[in-house]
Amino acid sequence: MKKETLRRQWLLYGSGLDWQLGAVAVFWLLIEGVTAVALAITGEKTTVILSAMICLILLAFVSVFTGLQRVNRVLTLGIALGGTRRQQVLRCVAWHLGGALASAVLLFGLNGLSHLIYRLAYAPRGIVLDMDGLALLPTVEWLLILLAPVLLSICVAATVNTLGPKGYWVVWVLWMLICFSPKYLIELYEKSPAALWTLMAVLTVVLLGWTVWAVRRLLHWTVREL
Repeated sequence: MKKETLRRQWLLYGSGLDWQLGAVAVFWLLIEGVTAVALAITGEKTTVILSAMICLILLAFVSVFTGLQRVNRVLTLGIALGGTRRQQVLRCVAWHLGGALASAVLLFGLNGLSHLIYRLAYAPRGIVLDMDGLALLPTVEWLLILLAPVLLSICVAATVNTLGPKGYWVVWVLWMLICFSPKYLIELYEKSPAALWTLMAVLTVVLLGWTVWAVRRLLHWTVREL
């Protein structure tokens, strides 16, 4: 009975997390494979470890969409099956945070494997490690990168379900910002690091305010609206 209960909870709350983490692991393997082939063909004597950093960015993208799907599924089925709104929201957030924690553990593991590959396969050949992408970010910052999609997916789900089809324009605007903002953020950082951190602080406040509204909206939804 307990096993069946856990299985139902996984299908309702955790479905999608497995392929999300699996896809990142496969993507990491692909990057490491391309790096190995490139070093073998070119004879380059320096290398970089960027696979974990790229996987971090990929996870941030994917987590928003899997989180959006999870929120819609949980609120549609969970409440319909007799759960309270508060209970479903708390469980959804808990699974979101659990997914972010699992992602952090996965990234730590993959980054460790990248360093192990370097020490065993590249260092003996005289190849010098020029840069470790994940080490460029303090641990707190890249953990926040994993946590931000948790909040963003809740906000987007509440917005889409509140505004209906018009809410997808919000998704489109966010997607455009995510796609095109890195270049301008880098330029801003080069000109004025303080200005970038001020902008990030403002965006954090906006996201937190949006999250508060989204959670209030989730707690007042009816099954008919879903």
